[in-house]
Amino acid sequence: MSVRTYQVAIVGGGMVGATLACLLAEQGVSVALIDAGDPTEAWSDDSYDLRVSALTLASMNLFKSFGVWGDIVRLGEQPMEKMYVWDHFASGELAIDSADAGEMQMGSVVENRVTVLALWEKLQALDACDTYTSTQLDGFYIAEKNVDIQLSNGDHINASLLVGADGSNSKIRQLSDIPTYGWSYQQKALVATVKPEQSHDNTAWQRFLPEGPLALLPLRNGLVSIVWTSKPETTEANLALSNADFCDALAEASEYKLGGFELMGARGGFPLKLQFSTEYCQQRMVLVGDAIHTIHPLAGQGANLGLQDAMGLAKVILKAHESKRDIGSRQVLRRYERQRKGDNLIMMGMMDGFKRLFGADETLIKLTRSSGMGLVNQSALLKNKICQYAMGV
Repeated sequence: MSVRTYQVAIVGGGMVGATLACLLAEQGVSVALIDAGDPTEAWSDDSYDLRVSALTLASMNLFKSFGVWGDIVRLGEQPMEKMYVWDHFASGELAIDSADAGEMQMGSVVENRVTVLALWEKLQALDACDTYTSTQLDGFYIAEKNVDIQLSNGDHINASLLVGADGSNSKIRQLSDIPTYGWSYQQKALVATVKPEQSHDNTAWQRFLPEGPLALLPLRNGLVSIVWTSKPETTEANLALSNADFCDALAEASEYKLGGFELMGARGGFPLKLQFSTEYCQQRMVLVGDAIHTIHPLAGQGANLGLQDAMGLAKVILKAHESKRDIGSRQVLRRYERQRKGDNLIMMGMMDGFKRLFGADETLIKLTRSSGMGLVNQSALLKNKICQYAMGV
């Protein structure tokens, strides 16, 4: 039996894992990228990915740095220039325009499959990366100088470092006995793609409703991606509605800001939770993205947070590689953990705080929330700061 040897093996070929693979392979670090599916599979022109990310300018610049942004644009992205937020209670509203911060756009809304395909096309042109599709990790054994990795296709891989980019239910995290902490939000998000009656005006719309936020993100070809968060029973009821009744309910929930809607494709629902791990690495093993943190989607920061993990880990690995140090040593990997843990915990805390603030139903809190949005909306300085934060700069 032949055993292939790499410097880094990454399990999980989604946005975060594939980005890390690009950053390393571009610099000549040998990488094996292993994914349970096949991200290069073709899709029909009339289909839509329910998984959509609002990429910040910082994330866009990351993709530009290793030459995949042009492919993402070719495959289909939508610039996001403005943001409009309003409350169901009273008249609190907030309107932000990237032009006020001196930028052409705040970010870009892209279907996850588009971003991942562009990354995989790049990887397949890099000599330092081998990709394994429709392949799962069966197990691994950490030795003194390498990791022995068993794959579902019968192959064995040796690597100096194993990276778990395999999502919130990470098998690598579980096999490493790394605990997670957090709680369920007792909410379920409904996701769908719709065609609005009126133009989305390159604007991200978000209304805070009693049960949770309704986000309408601008998408390619004039479409809109929605994330509608409610109590689980409300989401299940909305999923069970006929297409026409669902579109009517959505138009009413959005106060007809974009008129009526036509449903394009399927609807989906997923439960929301906050989950995090206090341990990011062990000897020859490290976690990135959702494998170490899952946050509330109300500000769309989950993907951007994972991309920052990928960039931070790549820098640590490349620096160690250049210095001829062991890239799989816990001493090296702890640098990545120290650099990322603070930012990740701050973002998780902010998203949890926002969720509780805008989910609160007490009259005093609702009045404070609504008037606070009004005050911010009158301050060019505060709006500029919020815009810069949303852009990730």
